[in-house]
Amino acid sequence: MSITPCPSPLPSALRDETAVEVQRNLFCFNYDACLHLAVKRGWDGWSCRHCPLREQRDCEPRARDYAESRPRTQGQE
Repeated sequence: MSITPCPSPLPSALRDETAVEVQRNLFCFNYDACLHLAVKRGWDGWSCRHCPLREQRDCEPRARDYAESRPRTQGQE
């Protein structure tokens, strides 16, 4: 399986949050690279629909990630 970014162009920008969640995998480790490629190519919108990594969820945060990274306040030690 290729790990090269392979976004697909869309005819218009995705303006609705629900549409973004359907068209893109926000938790893919290649998301930033795909976004960069779409901007570089001047696409109005883009999708992950033809990407072989579409179902990868490697970067999806878990509640534990937030709990462990919480900054301490003064007096907590």
